[in-house]
Amino acid sequence: MIRRGGWDFPGFPGEDYPPPVSVTIAGKEVRAGTRVRLCPRQQRSDAFDAVLTGKTATIEVIHQDFENRVYLVVTVDDDPALEQMQTQSRIMPGHLFFFFPEEVELLEDS
Repeated sequence: MIRRGGWDFPGFPGEDYPPPVSVTIAGKEVRAGTRVRLCPRQQRSDAFDAVLTGKTATIEVIHQDFENRVYLVVTVDDDPALEQMQTQSRIMPGHLFFFFPEEVELLEDS
């Protein structure tokens, strides 16, 4: 089990390396807690991407898959279930979203 940003993420037997703690976006280092604006790419967009475009979010954890692709796991700032997830320290399905680093913009206050 990997504990990052107050959330527990299952580990996998045989993991070769842990996910990165930070990544660089637009020349700035970002990590869990950084606030971003979501800008999903149109090539892979689905209904969620259309609804989430332009929303602000907070990076909860940085995830790396077995093919070395890096994802930002985010919670949307205006999600009505966010407060409940934070007070109960549990993950609710459908309230964490995965974006590639190139699909987010840093907010000025980050």
